[in-house]
Parts: sequence; C-alpha cells; structure tokens
Amino acid sequence: MAAMRLSSSRALALLSLLLLAAAGSIPSLSLASGAFDHGLDGEGLLMLGRFHRWMTAHGRSYSTMEEKLHRFGIYRSNMEAIEAANKDGRMSYQLGETPFTDLTHEEFKAMYVSGGLSEEEMITTRAGPVHEGGDLPPAAGEEPPHSTKNLTALPASVDWRMMGAVTPAKDQGSSCGACWAFAAVATMESAQAIRTGLAPPLLSEQQLVDCDGYDQGCRGGWPSTAFQWVIQSGGITWALYYPYTGWKSDQCRRFNPLVRLRSYQFVSSDEVSLMQAVAQQPVAVTVNFNDPCLQHYYYGVYDGSCFWSGVYVSRSCQMWTNHVIAIVGYGAKPDGTKYWIAKNSWGQNWGENGFIYLHRRSPATGLCGLASQACYPIIL
Repeated sequence: MAAMRLSSSRALALLSLLLLAAAGSIPSLSLASGAFDHGLDGEGLLMLGRFHRWMTAHGRSYSTMEEKLHRFGIYRSNMEAIEAANKDGRMSYQLGETPFTDLTHEEFKAMYVSGGLSEEEMITTRAGPVHEGGDLPPAAGEEPPHSTKNLTALPASVDWRMMGAVTPAKDQGSSCGACWAFAAVATMESAQAIRTGLAPPLLSEQQLVDCDGYDQGCRGGWPSTAFQWVIQSGGITWALYYPYTGWKSDQCRRFNPLVRLRSYQFVSSDEVSLMQAVAQQPVAVTVNFNDPCLQHYYYGVYDGSCFWSGVYVSRSCQMWTNHVIAIVGYGAKPDGTKYWIAKNSWGQNWGENGFIYLHRRSPATGLCGLASQACYPIIL
C-alpha cells in the first residue's frame, strides 16, 4: 500500500508538471531526459513544480544546470523551514516565499543587510556627524515607554500611506547596500508631500549613492549624513533625471534640485518620542535585520521571535543596527497588538507589498533597536 501511495503521488506530480510544461510555466525543464528531476520522490517533484513557478513569478533564471540544482536545494530547504515555522504557531507573523527564497541566510545578509560592512564596522561608524538642531523634545506630560500613562496628546494611529504621502516600496537590488539612501529619500518624498499637499515626488537614490561624500555609496551610510549632503549641495533631484542603477558611479551628475532641506532632526531614543515624530511625518530609523525569519517575512506583526531549523528564539534580533528603513505610521490591531508600519527597500514582492509591521512598545529603544537612532528631514 505504501508503494502504491508513493507511485500515485509521483504520477500526480508528473501529471502536474507535464501540464505546467505544456502551458509554458516551467522554464528549462526536460522531463524526458530526467536531467533535473532524477531521483526525486513525489513530494520532491511537487516542490520542483513550486520552484519553477517561483522562478517564473520572480523572473529568475540560472546560467547552468548545476547552479539551478544548487538553488533548488536551497529553495527546498528554506520552504521546509518556512512551513515548519508557520505550523509551529508561536510566532506572531507568517513566513512565505519572497524574492530571496533561493538564497542562504549568509548570502542574503551579504547582499541586503549592512551594505557589506561587518558588525564591527557598523558599530564603530554609527555615531555619524554632529547634526543640526537638538533631539525632538518630549511632549508635555509624556514619559518613557514603560510609563503607564495614556498618550492622550498623540493620535491613536497614523498611516501616511492612507494620506497619499508615501511612494510605493522600491528595490535597492542585490549589488548595492543603499538602504540608507532609500530610507532618506522615502522620508524626503513624504515630507515634501506633507509640506505641499501634493502627491509625493519620486526622488533620486542614485544621486545620493554617487554624490554623497559623507557616506559610502553601495557600502552603506546613514540618513542623517544623507540629509546633511542634501542641505550642503542645495537639494536633491528627480529619480527620472537620475535613475537608480544598483551600483556606484565614479561620476556625480548635477541636475536642478527638486526638493531642498532646511535641516534635519534626531529623535530621542525612545518609542514615545518616535511616535511624536511619526505623527508629524515619516522618520528614517536604523534597525537590526539579522534575524533569518526576516528574509522570509510575509505578513503580520513581527515581534522579534523566530522559529528556524527546528529552534525557537524569542528575541532573534539584536540591538546593534545594520539596516535602515522608514517608519511611515503606527497603530494597533483589534486584539491590542501595537505596531509600527515600516517601508523597506527590498521590492514589493517582499512582505506586505514591501512594507513590514513591527511590534511597538517593546524594549525601551524599540524592537531590534529601531528607536535608537531615528531622524527626519525638515523641508526648506
């Protein structure tokens, strides 16, 4: 009976793959030669079909059959871990397929987190330059996040996307650690929209990558120094005039600026002050995104826990920071779970259309250190 069930499963899998192949949904697959599916059982063949559908959905192709086999092995391992994590049920969010499901976590970190800088480099360079102005003063009567007082001076929820002040999530690509530029640009776009009451302009991340001498281009940087460069250079231009390429050019091109800054402001390192700032406009924050589950985040409120490879960790991210995102709102779920709304720069096929919900009112400086070094631009 067991052999019969396996045979039936394999037959159904082969039938499914043949139908997909006939529809042109499975690129570079030769069932006749058995070059790719040799030795796979029914479950493996079904996973192979999922892999090819994932390849099609994300425009992925590989130069050799050996590379394709290698990536399929990683994809399969990741999908098994994703399904086990969702089945475990202890996490407050769900994992799923993302554009990074064929990458090991070490490969993913090297491509998308910290711009190639080591943990030591990130820690030693995080101080940045002296900024203009002072920390955002606390609201009257407000206390740190551990206070039991109600935050009556602030809106219960804010979502700048719903007010038309946030552009869609963009994609920094795998070859350039420019999250700092994307977060800085996201907050400048929103600040301009809030200031003018018009739709947010699409500004140029590439201009920062090429021209900002305070930061390290594709090797990483900080929103505060990006703002400083925009102030001193006289402004930042349209993305249409200076489109993103995914690498740093040796030449800095000059265009008439579209948005100018008067200054920028750091926020005190606590979540109440961050709420006060986000109620005014989106804010750039640094976070720790080392958690392997974040590579596969799909939807829900991320609470810092992770079940991966059979191990559950309740605090999977650290407090030192290696990634930059833009906080574009905050709120609470019907069950009372408080969250931040963050815009990332890993494309719209990651997370909730490129956004992630992060648990609010966690440690004093925020989950994964997100309130430890926050700042926002002030439009001229």
